[in-house]
Amino acid sequence: MIYITGDVHGDIDFGKFVHLRANNVSLDDYLLILGDAGICWSPEFTRKIITMYRKLNITVIFLDGNHENFDMLESLPLVEYKGALMHQIDDHIFHILRGEIMELEGYTMLCIGGAHSIDKHLRTEHISWWSQEDITDHDIDNAVWNLRRYKNKVDFVLTHCVDSLTVKEAFHFHTDHSSDQLNFVDRVVDYNRWFFGHYHFDVPAGKKKECVYQRIIKLEKKSGHTN
Repeated sequence: MIYITGDVHGDIDFGKFVHLRANNVSLDDYLLILGDAGICWSPEFTRKIITMYRKLNITVIFLDGNHENFDMLESLPLVEYKGALMHQIDDHIFHILRGEIMELEGYTMLCIGGAHSIDKHLRTEHISWWSQEDITDHDIDNAVWNLRRYKNKVDFVLTHCVDSLTVKEAFHFHTDHSSDQLNFVDRVVDYNRWFFGHYHFDVPAGKKKECVYQRIIKLEKKSGHTN
């Protein structure tokens, strides 16, 4: 089983996972976090959060959001997992790089983390804010390159923020460079559903897009797929 949810912010929104324990999840199940996981912050805090996920007993794959310690993330070992490049935080906790496509339970998933912090003027660089938060041209180039291998077709798009048109039409928020960077998706990618976090809502945003925060979406293994 695959479970998809939005921002967790370390231990702040961890309580929503109480329902997973009732579902008897195992390490053969996957929890996908759409950015702002908040697992990597300080070494002491990271150890605490890792212990919490170990007790949850599920394999975790997260996108980066805008509130992550990118210096710590970038120091972690790179591995190839589920067909994608990821940083490995613990035996069963992984951070997927921007623009990578993973294959999970028969599904293909384009993943692009990153977003812009509107509160960065209140934060301190390399302590509570990191300049690596914004989506770059290199991130999009990596996505485009990987999409060629799949003929620009994936089952799901997973991001932290969302494209600028959706930001304006669904939320009436200001757009920024990172949301602009995602404008290519609707032009280029043939996808079934697009899930994103960042905005702290649980609402549909058009016919194929959905903002996820506290909700946990369940995906059964794709029909016909065997491990």
